Amino acid sequence: MVMTRERNQKDEDTKTFIEEQGLIHLPTGQFDLKLLRTMLNMMPFEIDLIDADDNFIYFTDSDTRMHHRTTEQLNQELLSLHPEKPEHIRPTVQKILESFHDGTASHYEQWFPMAGKTCYINYYALRDCDGRYLGCMEFTGDISRIQGLRGIRTPHNSGKSE
Repeated sequence: MVMTRERNQKDEDTKTFIEEQGLIHLPTGQFDLKLLRTMLNMMPFEIDLIDADDNFIYFTDSDTRMHHRTTEQLNQELLSLHPEKPEHIRPTVQKILESFHDGTASHYEQWFPMAGKTCYINYYALRDCDGRYLGCMEFTGDISRIQGLRGIRTPHNSGKSE
């Protein structure tokens, strides 16, 4: 289930800008580029961005990535970055992109074993407040550790996390 709230594109646009000093302002807060880069690369999940023309335009860069990416892959068509084998991968990715473009879907979720881990992938259509398709975000990570979590753990009863 995707939760939405009514948004005003004009209002969001006026609250979204970058100062000359590089401070990024968004409707819900502000930060600088260094903090943004650190935050994106620190997350235990990887993010890939695909533009409205289905070109691969961004990836988070961390040592924990499940899918290896390089800067040489940037601006290439997304389908060309997926393996030809097994045969179902490219047609599946194509179906996801087509359904995002035509508006019949906004989210796909999958998980499967990969290299001794559980790979969890979410694909999200990115749309502006008017519903115009802007691209796609792929959110991927290893959920092996969290699949078995039970009970309650807080900093109060467990101390720091490693």
